[in-house]
Amino acid sequence: MAARAQRAYFGIHDQSNCLPNPVPHRHEYFQIYVNTRGETTHYIGGNQRAIGAGTVSFVLPFLVHYIPNAADGVFHVINISKDYLLPSLDLDVFELSEVPLSRAPELAPFRFQHCLDFRFDETETHQLQALCEHMAQEAQRPPGEDTASHLLIRSHLLHLIGMVWRRYGEEFRNCEEQGMALQSYRPAVLRCIRYISRNLAQELTLGDAAHASHVSPTHLAHLLKSETGKTFLELVTERRIERAKTLLVFTGASAAEIGESTGFGEPTQFARRFGQIVGATPSAYRRQFQRGGNRTWD
Repeated sequence: MAARAQRAYFGIHDQSNCLPNPVPHRHEYFQIYVNTRGETTHYIGGNQRAIGAGTVSFVLPFLVHYIPNAADGVFHVINISKDYLLPSLDLDVFELSEVPLSRAPELAPFRFQHCLDFRFDETETHQLQALCEHMAQEAQRPPGEDTASHLLIRSHLLHLIGMVWRRYGEEFRNCEEQGMALQSYRPAVLRCIRYISRNLAQELTLGDAAHASHVSPTHLAHLLKSETGKTFLELVTERRIERAKTLLVFTGASAAEIGESTGFGEPTQFARRFGQIVGATPSAYRRQFQRGGNRTWD
């Protein structure tokens, strides 16, 4: 099951089949929000960025954000795992903040979203919408066409990021030179989150996490509360739920497998806790999101 969780995955939805996120949240994958029509606001990293027609927004993994869907909005939401976006980069998502843009230019719009607005004119917006529609079509192809779909989706995805680079490349370089990348958590907090994410199937204690983070349990508890607003237990539960959501949407793993791999134990315990927190059973959540538009590759 651990191998399954590391598989490369891609998902795309539009206003017709994208479930609303009514509160600030975070997820373990990269996200791109391509807005074709309508106006809303992106709340990200303590900032607010206006979204209008022709705006593209990028979200790093584990970053708290919130985009209310406009009632008359036309948009696409793209979800991408680190292994799909950056297949040649053998690093944990928590280590990406140290990677220079020369090594991974795909990261630029995600890294500087908090201080830049990515806006395009009408002609370019139509091009962006067409790229999203091509990706959505390829994501619906039968399994026998996996290789072709994988290559074509990646080409469209990189085309989209390339359009952002062509228009904002100079700003990216300036932002990098000025050290304007979104500040990450303190090293001890990052080590704790990394420890949690890598050991979700195990019994997790504050003492063990503190040992892995090289600080005392008391100090770690204080750091977590001050920087994430959550207790250790709340953070563990959140990580387990987010991993379970990812596995439900992007894999065919059973509820029993997912419950075991995320540390919830028995299927009944997993279903109960998932329902309490998410407001839907695991099977209902899977049905809501697996209506096409998702692909997973080994």
